[in-house]
Amino acid sequence: MNDHEKRAEAHRIMSVRRRILVGYIGLYPTLLLVLTILAPITKELSFPVVVLIEVVVLVPLTQLVSFPLAGWLVAHLQRKKSIC
Repeated sequence: MNDHEKRAEAHRIMSVRRRILVGYIGLYPTLLLVLTILAPITKELSFPVVVLIEVVVLVPLTQLVSFPLAGWLVAHLQRKKSIC
């Protein structure tokens, strides 16, 4: 493996780690918020229906709001770290 291939592999690994971090930062607080808000509505429903309702709410919210915000936050922190 030459130097260029090693750098490309290191970049790919860092990219995967960044995506996972963005996923955690974006999903965890959003999931807590949605579960808290929907709890009074879904408490009497069956588990599969509760999961369906939560997924219907979570997917657009995470894809359109949470993940972009988390991506911005991680990028901002990386830039700040590289400046220091």
